Amino acid sequence: MSIRLRFTIALTLLGLLLFGGYAVFAYGWEVDDLHNATEREILTLGRSLSTSLGNALRDRHRADIDDTLHALESLEPRIFVHVHDVDAHEIARSKGEAISAAIESLARRATTTARETVELGDQHLVYAAPLTSDGGQVIGAIVVVRTIDDLNADLLRTRWRLIAVVVAFVAVTMISGILLGAAYITRPLATLVDGIAHIRDGDFKSRVPLIRHDEIGALVDEFNAMVGALGDARHQIEQETEARLRLERGLQGIDKVITIGQLSAGLAHEIGSPLQVLSGRAAALLARSPDAETRRQAEILVEQTARITRIVEQLLSFGRRRPAVIAPRDLARPVKSVLELLDGEARRRGVALDTSFDASPHLIDADEDQLQQIVLNLVKNALAATPAGGRIRVRVETTVDAAGQPQAVRLIVRDTGPGIPPEMAARLFEPFFTTRASEGGTGLGLAVVRAIVAEHDGTITVSSEHGAEFIVSFPPRRPASGEVDSRIGGGPREAPGDR
Repeated sequence: MSIRLRFTIALTLLGLLLFGGYAVFAYGWEVDDLHNATEREILTLGRSLSTSLGNALRDRHRADIDDTLHALESLEPRIFVHVHDVDAHEIARSKGEAISAAIESLARRATTTARETVELGDQHLVYAAPLTSDGGQVIGAIVVVRTIDDLNADLLRTRWRLIAVVVAFVAVTMISGILLGAAYITRPLATLVDGIAHIRDGDFKSRVPLIRHDEIGALVDEFNAMVGALGDARHQIEQETEARLRLERGLQGIDKVITIGQLSAGLAHEIGSPLQVLSGRAAALLARSPDAETRRQAEILVEQTARITRIVEQLLSFGRRRPAVIAPRDLARPVKSVLELLDGEARRRGVALDTSFDASPHLIDADEDQLQQIVLNLVKNALAATPAGGRIRVRVETTVDAAGQPQAVRLIVRDTGPGIPPEMAARLFEPFFTTRASEGGTGLGLAVVRAIVAEHDGTITVSSEHGAEFIVSFPPRRPASGEVDSRIGGGPREAPGDR
């Protein structure tokens, strides 16, 4: 049962109790008033008749008695008079009412006690009084009977009027309670419940649009304030969680770099000398052997030892990058130099290289060698993924905010290759994860790129729709009072890229 209905029923019952109690008492007062007025009326009439009829009975004027009774019949048709002698025998009466044992008993009591009495029955009000002579001697009795059907009819009408008023009061109270409850309780609470549902769904920006200057209005104000506090707390928790995740990812990356550095140092120490011996012997065998099959096997040995040497060098360069010199750089310059370097390879592969630069300045604080390393890895990955007849688009642009101030300097590399499978996108920047292991990929190129970008306070994102698109964003260079070089972890000038 709703609060509105419970409140309406309680209010109606309380009103019914008060109003119904008043109606009961009012009806009782009405009954008493009518009975008292009727008794006063019959007392006044009976005493007047006692005097006149007593005189006529004393003087033995029977005709006067009959005339008085007939006159009373025409004036008061509801009143009937019985005149009795001293022995309670009826000597005269009004028309329409026959003598009864009750009337005779009242007449006998009046002559015996010499006192007047009034009795109220269901249908009659009876007055009985003795008739006396001038000396006070009882000479008879008079009984006046008044029918009270008109009083009962009046009381019945009064009772129904009170019942109708009480029923109308209950109906009006119920309807008013329901309507007012809907306006002042149900709808405001429904609006508040809707706001709570939004909060439960995670929407801490919505507020309950209810302006009222009462208790519910105060509740809504407190609720909106609570939602604001919860939203702020949730935002702070999200920021702290994101910061913690970034820290964890950074620590994991550092741990991987340390592990790779230790691994590469151990490998360089343990297999460096044997590898050099193996490479030298294979080269000598290739140069001196007259047998074609022997030379072919020696050539394979030379190629594979060279590949092992490159992998070890990459591991060493990834684990121990040289310190970088940070200075104002134009991002377009390393992009142009790397694309000039790779233009010949792109033509051999049958891939078109398109470059574009917007008109904005592209100044950032960075190490130019590391910028070249980023461009080299991304473009070489794109060349490896793009089939003949494909196209690679490289763009450098500066985005601005609403005030027209530089917001980010971006390097965009997009190819028309097959793209990156969704199941591999999450691991794309992990060290040693590669999709081209059969082609000699080591899985270090994009890991190096991400590490350099992160150390330059930048971001790198990748999308794969009709090819792969890498977007590297750097913070723009801010004007400063003086230029101070800072040192951060760097990387090799050039590392083979692979996806």
